[in-house]
Amino acid sequence: MYSLLIAVLAGGAAGGIAALCGVPRGWSIAIGMFVMLAVVIIISQVIRIRIKKINAAIQNVMQEVQKKLTLKQNQFMRKPAGSPKTMMQALEKEQNAGIRQALEACELFTPVYRWSFLLDRQVNTMKMAFYYQLREFDKVDALLPKCLLFDVQAICMKMARMHMLNQDGIDKFFKKKCRKLKEPACVLPYSLYAWILVKQNRTDEAFKLLADAKKKTDNEVILHNWEALANNKVKSFSNADLGEMWYALGLEEIKVPKVQQTYRYR
Repeated sequence: MYSLLIAVLAGGAAGGIAALCGVPRGWSIAIGMFVMLAVVIIISQVIRIRIKKINAAIQNVMQEVQKKLTLKQNQFMRKPAGSPKTMMQALEKEQNAGIRQALEACELFTPVYRWSFLLDRQVNTMKMAFYYQLREFDKVDALLPKCLLFDVQAICMKMARMHMLNQDGIDKFFKKKCRKLKEPACVLPYSLYAWILVKQNRTDEAFKLLADAKKKTDNEVILHNWEALANNKVKSFSNADLGEMWYALGLEEIKVPKVQQTYRYR
């Protein structure tokens, strides 16, 4: 990292100059350490401000997209123009355009990578989530090994991709990343893992998992699915009520209600 290198050089130079000026050795070392620490703090503050501005720019893009989506949705509700499916497609197109703008804004971080430890992995995690929303899974899979998987949504995206690709290790990955999660962070990972277990015909394990989840949360989806498995009603198992955070994983499609035509008879 450039910041650490510059700080060491500045501290060494300050300590060396102090020694040449006749300052006692102990004080020269102290001066060098103080200068090094001061340089690290100053550079870190400058980088933090730069990162904050870029994050704000990305946030503004996404907020603007959300405003447009809300406006279009309200317009459709007031004056329907086509089927609900048509509306969904229009909203998706608008959202995808905004996500691509956000991805472009992510490139502003590139010059800062060498100045901030692990920033590249943090940005990769953000970009991976954006590509996931675009359903560009080839780019998602390329970025996943370079991500920091601490965020619950990112962890679930990784698990979902492992399931889609029939990869081994989901059980181990869940235990490593999710076992210690508490409410509300535990809801989505536990619901997702239970769904995967049900799809793998491991309903007994899914039931035990949801029993553990009940000790952490009283979330209605967790309780409903636990009751469904307890009564051997596997077909009643559903994560649909988790809403957008569930459908964002791309494992199931939102069911668009059919519009019933009304006929007037003369």
